[in-house]
Amino acid sequence: MIGPDVRRRRLLTAGSGVLALGLAGCLGGDETEAEEAQNGTDGSDDAGDRSDDPDGDEHGDHDHSPDHEVGQPVSEIQVGMGSNDAGRHFIPHVVHVEVGGTVEWVLESGTHDTIAYHPDAYGDQQRIPEDAEPWESGLLSDDGETFERTFDVEGVYDYACTPHEKEGMVGTVVVGWPEPDGQPGLEPPADERPDAAIEQLERYNEQVRDALEAGPDGQVGDDHGDGGHGDDGHDDHDH
Repeated sequence: MIGPDVRRRRLLTAGSGVLALGLAGCLGGDETEAEEAQNGTDGSDDAGDRSDDPDGDEHGDHDHSPDHEVGQPVSEIQVGMGSNDAGRHFIPHVVHVEVGGTVEWVLESGTHDTIAYHPDAYGDQQRIPEDAEPWESGLLSDDGETFERTFDVEGVYDYACTPHEKEGMVGTVVVGWPEPDGQPGLEPPADERPDAAIEQLERYNEQVRDALEAGPDGQVGDDHGDGGHGDDGHDDHDH
């Protein structure tokens, strides 16, 4: 069961700063996208059918770099959810937070959701830690709308946007310094997932595994400990 404490939504106030994530040039037809997304996430279809989205390419362009720096966990971070001329994306694709850290998803454009890979939420394969609760935001359609989740269980969490998973709109949250071995989120993605989603999850898995094996000091084989977090863990995003 998904606790109510992870289901908070709010609109950003007029004075709030927006994420500088380079999601300009949004695609038109948000109303059509919203209708398609609603049809794809009403809970009546299986996981594979829910990812269908006839108005876009299957893959899109996910070659944004650099991502948020995995290996520099922060206490809180925002993830943009947007549609642009390159496709549909979570940006940063991969984030690293401390145990007890908070991720806030912010709708930049289009209609999107964030949902954990878990049999109780989305898909048959669990890609979050065994002791963690899954989450699902429901569809967000108003620009500036948000959903947040606090992560109290160390581990690797993979998630998707249900209407746009087919285009590779997936993401990863790393919490603390878990041992890579035994993490459901670092297992090979299930074959029934869309090809674009599998491709991106494998890419993010490699990035995460490398960072976790390197440890806080960036040296492979070091004990992870709790040091080396840096000042604020943010790098410059130049998308």
